[in-house]
Amino acid sequence: MDFATVRRHIEGVPYILPEMARDVYDFILRETPQNCLELGFAHGASSCYIAAALEETGAGRLTCVDLLPAREWQQPAIEELLARTGLGHLVQVEREATSYTWFLKKQIEAQTKNLHCEPLYDFCFIDGAKNWTIDSSAFFLVDKLLKPGGWIVFDDLQWTYASKVAKGKRKSDGIYLLDMGEDELNQPHIELIFQLLVMQHPEYSHFLVKDNWWAWARKVPGDKNVVFEMSAGYRQRLAAWEAEHQRRHRPPFAPFDD
Repeated sequence: MDFATVRRHIEGVPYILPEMARDVYDFILRETPQNCLELGFAHGASSCYIAAALEETGAGRLTCVDLLPAREWQQPAIEELLARTGLGHLVQVEREATSYTWFLKKQIEAQTKNLHCEPLYDFCFIDGAKNWTIDSSAFFLVDKLLKPGGWIVFDDLQWTYASKVAKGKRKSDGIYLLDMGEDELNQPHIELIFQLLVMQHPEYSHFLVKDNWWAWARKVPGDKNVVFEMSAGYRQRLAAWEAEHQRRHRPPFAPFDD
């Protein structure tokens, strides 16, 4: 399914920006991964873009994982969007009681023979808890399942729990925000995972940060340079934010304010 058609089917459904949707769609067309994994799918908008690109390539499947309790707020649900787009035959939807890390545990078990885990996936999109404890574990578990040469991308690079607190939230994905320390609230967990775990891993390189929000890495040894790209739309939003707050935005991997 072409990009314009899938976008028309799911217009207005959160939470993926059009430029990010275009990036992941074009990535699928270019790299042609056969076995894709998405951890955290919310309403399934990003899932539809991935599935649409897989249909265009003529091969490949997507497995999506999220939480059972999330069904209460996931309206429209992923199943509705897949039915609307006609892409359900390419997508396997899985739900776990507490975390997608348990799904990964089961996949590692299924892929293990004689104490060796056979890699399964060509591409993994992590867009779920945004939590150090959960997603640091998810990275190392995904690493066991990701084929050499495969790609991993993290959404929400600079998201913080403090942004939830500012909106009056006191709980997020079962985590009580008021129990957190100040640095745990204010420092972006995904950025820390990418900088301290992914970039330091000897088997990962080809680091790309897009719009300070998506972070890509490829499972191949190589140099540790990071490429930063910004879309025109993001540059406008960044300029507006800096004008409103009268300060520069801290770029990814820069020191935190005291």
